Amino acid sequence: MKCIVLASNSLRRIELFRKMGIDVVAIAPNVEEVIYVGDPFRTVLENSKRKVLSVFDRAPHNSIIIGIDTAIFNPMIGVIGKPKTIEEAERMLMSFSGKYHMVIGGVTLLDKETGKTTEFTDITIVKFRDVTEDEIKLYISIENPLDKAGAYAIQGLAAFFIESIIGDYYNVVGLPLSKLYRVLDEEFGFNLLKNLVKR
Repeated sequence: MKCIVLASNSLRRIELFRKMGIDVVAIAPNVEEVIYVGDPFRTVLENSKRKVLSVFDRAPHNSIIIGIDTAIFNPMIGVIGKPKTIEEAERMLMSFSGKYHMVIGGVTLLDKETGKTTEFTDITIVKFRDVTEDEIKLYISIENPLDKAGAYAIQGLAAFFIESIIGDYYNVVGLPLSKLYRVLDEEFGFNLLKNLVKR
């Protein structure tokens, strides 16, 4: 029986798997993430691959290792990562006000037993309503923006700022679940629903 290894430090991603009833073995990767400013797809795929390779030696032999990375992309600015300061977080959030941006998830999967590897990306379009500087300052005083791409988490209080989304909501949270389900089933023969029934 295959086991799922998630190469991640993200409590949000681990919790999301477990909320779905999916047992995952979480192994923290030790990687330096990269940002290719004008190429969000290359950025997320490179980072997801680095995560998988970082935990390869520590994963069980019968595992499918999954690495995931998320980036926010604004064509006028490029790839937007995690802010390094509160001031940078404020600028990021103000740049989203009244506008659309893309959230791009990149996933690398590796079957350790067979060596089979695949990767994919998923895109969700998010629109912020017009927000004020005061609202952003209040938000930042309550939720830490420094550990989040784009300085916000859609499942938290930033939900107050979201006017609309097109695509997979969970991709914005950090886990493109619908596409991941299909790829695991079609390319690795691991159906998450059937796996839940068997237990």
